[in-house]
Amino acid sequence: MDLRGRNLEDSGLFRVDGEWSFYPSRFVSYKDLSSLPSASLPLKVPGDWKRAMGNDQTSSYGYGTYRLRILVDPLQQPVSLWIKQIHSASSVEINGELLGAKGRVALDAKTYKPKTTSYLSPYFSDETTVIEVLIQAANFDHPYKGGIGGSVFFGSQQEVNRIYFYAVGFQMLTVVILLLHGLYACILYLFNSKERALFLVGLMTLSVAIILMARNDNLILTFLAINYTWSMKIRLTAFLWQNLLILLVFRRFTSGAGINKWLRAYIQILCLYSAFILIVPASLISTSIHWGIVQVFQYVPFIWLIYSLGRLLFKKQADKDVVYLLLSGAAIISNLLWSLWDYNGQFSIVYYPLDIIAAIVGFSAYWFKQYFHNAKENMELNEQLKKADKLKDQFLANTSHELRTPLHGIMHIAENIVTKEKGRLYESSRKDMELLITISRRMSHMLGDLLDVVRLQEHRIILKQEPVPIQSVVPGIISMLQHMIEGKPVTLSMDIPESMPLVLADEQRLVQIVFNLVHNALKYTEEGRVCVSAEERNGHALIHVTDTGVGMTQETIARVFLPYEQGPHGIRDGRGIGLGLSICRQLVELHGGSLSIQSEPGKGSVFSCDLPLADSFSQQMVLSQTSATVENADAIHKQLAEWRLSEDQPSSPAIPEPIPPLFTDSKVNILAVDDDPVNLSVLKGMLASEPYVITAVNSAQKALDLLNNQKWDLLIGDVMMPQMSGYELTQKVRMRYSLYELPVLLLTARSQPADIYTGFLAGANDYVTKPVDAMELKYRIRALTTMKLAFNERVRIEAAYLQAQIQPHFLFNTLNSISALSDLDTKKMQELIAAFTSYLRISFDFLNTGELVSLSHELELVESYLYIEQTRFAERISVVWKVEPDIDILLPPLSIQPLVENAVKHGLLSRQQGGTVQIRITRLHKSVQIEVQDNGQGMDHETLSSLLKPTMEGKGGIGLANTNRRLCQLYGQGLSIHSKHAEGTTVSFVIPDQETLLHELP
Repeated sequence: MDLRGRNLEDSGLFRVDGEWSFYPSRFVSYKDLSSLPSASLPLKVPGDWKRAMGNDQTSSYGYGTYRLRILVDPLQQPVSLWIKQIHSASSVEINGELLGAKGRVALDAKTYKPKTTSYLSPYFSDETTVIEVLIQAANFDHPYKGGIGGSVFFGSQQEVNRIYFYAVGFQMLTVVILLLHGLYACILYLFNSKERALFLVGLMTLSVAIILMARNDNLILTFLAINYTWSMKIRLTAFLWQNLLILLVFRRFTSGAGINKWLRAYIQILCLYSAFILIVPASLISTSIHWGIVQVFQYVPFIWLIYSLGRLLFKKQADKDVVYLLLSGAAIISNLLWSLWDYNGQFSIVYYPLDIIAAIVGFSAYWFKQYFHNAKENMELNEQLKKADKLKDQFLANTSHELRTPLHGIMHIAENIVTKEKGRLYESSRKDMELLITISRRMSHMLGDLLDVVRLQEHRIILKQEPVPIQSVVPGIISMLQHMIEGKPVTLSMDIPESMPLVLADEQRLVQIVFNLVHNALKYTEEGRVCVSAEERNGHALIHVTDTGVGMTQETIARVFLPYEQGPHGIRDGRGIGLGLSICRQLVELHGGSLSIQSEPGKGSVFSCDLPLADSFSQQMVLSQTSATVENADAIHKQLAEWRLSEDQPSSPAIPEPIPPLFTDSKVNILAVDDDPVNLSVLKGMLASEPYVITAVNSAQKALDLLNNQKWDLLIGDVMMPQMSGYELTQKVRMRYSLYELPVLLLTARSQPADIYTGFLAGANDYVTKPVDAMELKYRIRALTTMKLAFNERVRIEAAYLQAQIQPHFLFNTLNSISALSDLDTKKMQELIAAFTSYLRISFDFLNTGELVSLSHELELVESYLYIEQTRFAERISVVWKVEPDIDILLPPLSIQPLVENAVKHGLLSRQQGGTVQIRITRLHKSVQIEVQDNGQGMDHETLSSLLKPTMEGKGGIGLANTNRRLCQLYGQGLSIHSKHAEGTTVSFVIPDQETLLHELP
């Protein structure tokens, strides 16, 4: 090529297409040109080199060297070659300099590496007039195309770089536009999965973008770390699916038609061929292209698209916006035709994306027009729905008022039947009546929600806002809802710091808000946890209710706060009518806050309630009132007690209250629990004239600690307390004490039936609502403490009674032993009579009805009993005493002797050879341990587990259950029993120090 006399700066690019010199099956370098033995062959560029490889060559596999001499004026600036496409690996050498390579050229397929992509080869040598271009190429992948398959351009480096930048830049700009539109379509599809056309648009734009990156300059190999084979597979797969996706999108937009049987068959065949492309090597893919299979898959949807456009053009359309679809269709057809015509980039140097952009604009314009049309139609429908919704609310409100009275009548009649006829009803009938009561209460709650909705809409709910400690409200709600997680692997917890400031809210409505949120979370959580937490942020309190339930989709989140909305089918439990969350949101907004939600399907939900904090003035006022109450406790107590009495009692002349006596001289210890010091001070004032010793604590945990260390006759607890509610405290108490061993009286300002039911179900003996009437409180406390003292007395009398019931066979056997010894050993007979007399005297001693006796008194009874049994059974019973000196303590009467008697009768004497019983009394840290051990037959696990049950088994002596119960009442812990079958049994208990014990005695 002679370019002398041409100004390379102003001449643009030169196509160096035409005949090149070609050296088949030889790699020629610049230094080999002078010694080449044979002349080269002329070969047209671009084109396939198969004919130049030899007559017997049946494929385009092979390697060779292209040569071109370019004559120029002496170079003053750099020049460059722009190579568009070479199959399948190549390197460029100019005047002996290796200036560029793609892949690795080699003599065989094992060592060569294919890479077909566009690249530049710049060159500069001052005053050069002859440019000797040598291009080495190798192809062992494409059986029908080998060598230079695209145009080669030459020009100044500046001009080549400029045009290359435009070509690549326009392609990348179009790819970015396509990917953005595809991303928008996919995002919109995620929001509305029913609109499948959006998903098809996303796939269509993705396929077109891949084709653009894989066409002329094959940029897909530049940006993705894939090999030649996979770039070919990706390009061809995208090319096959592009036309089908365009057809499907167009059909969706025009007629909304689905997939008919012909289209379904075509898609199935295309899927099979796509799988074939992804599996087989590159050579088989090229063979299928050569046979025209790809062209068939390309032309079928293309012709189908033209047919659809023709029908759309000539068919009368009511939709005027179809012109935008016609514009898009025309642009798509133009792009496809041009792509077929200029497949290798031989007719255009720079890619101009005008047709693709026109198609996108057409589709977008059609979408927007349809959106605005639908939005206008939706506005009109919304107005109609609002009117219908208002009529519906009025109807439901009127219906609720009318249903409320007969519903309550049904519920009360059912409750009366269950109460009066409980003994005469069949079990199935009783369960049916209880189910009827439960359903009635649920319906009553629904009617209440309906009335609340109407009140909120008519602005008839007035809030009584005051500073409220949220950490005291939540535990009570958690306790009320514990029944919902029974039998489910769900934990219900609270995580609110004690330092959380007060919120400005109506306490009753705040309880309703949190109750509904937690109830909703439990309703849709089958396993995991539900947690209520709170934090302070920008002068507001954020209350979070977090669950690990089923979660919600974005569609559900958008509707969840609407009235009468519930969870999707298959999740809802059939209860409620979907008003709880709607009421919560409106109540929160009445407080000046907001209610929001975060949720994902399968990952749970977080409801966040934003409420204003009480201002500093309100909090300081509350603190100052508390301080004043503590400082002037006595005066405030008297005034408050007098005010309560004068308010509720008749105006007749005051007379002394006929409070019944307690019939005991011992102290009655009452433990009062409330997080509000004002309430504790008022309670102490009301009971100041009563014979009680009141200990007040401000948390449930402190109350539990005191229960472990001291003896109490009554627990008075508030329901709403931080960390642990009164309900939960009562449940923990009932794990250790029965209703008679430690009565519990709950105090709360909440008087709803659900609160009272929860209190009694938790194990409370009585329930009093605030404000408390002084006379009522005193009588209720007197009744509970009297019951507790009577129970203690019954347990002590039971122990003494059981001891006094000496079994006849024990009496007869002892007398027989005395009679037998009268003839054998008079001295031993006298000792046995003395021991028997001591045993009887102590058994019938009035001290046994008391609360505590000395250790020596108890050991004397044990010694007498063991002496009698050793005399009777001789060598079968051995006794070992290990009693540390100087141990002088008081302990419950008849607490050691039952253990020894049980060891002898059921442990040693059940074996023919007998055994040894060991009594060990040792001093521990601030306590004394008493242990009775035998090496008898022992017990199995089942017998051991039922040994301490409060039954009257073994009426001939003191039951272990009685002893264990009395120890638990006095010291908070009872007997510890360890036993193994055929090895023996060890029974022990611990008595606190004498100082601690005397501190508890009157």
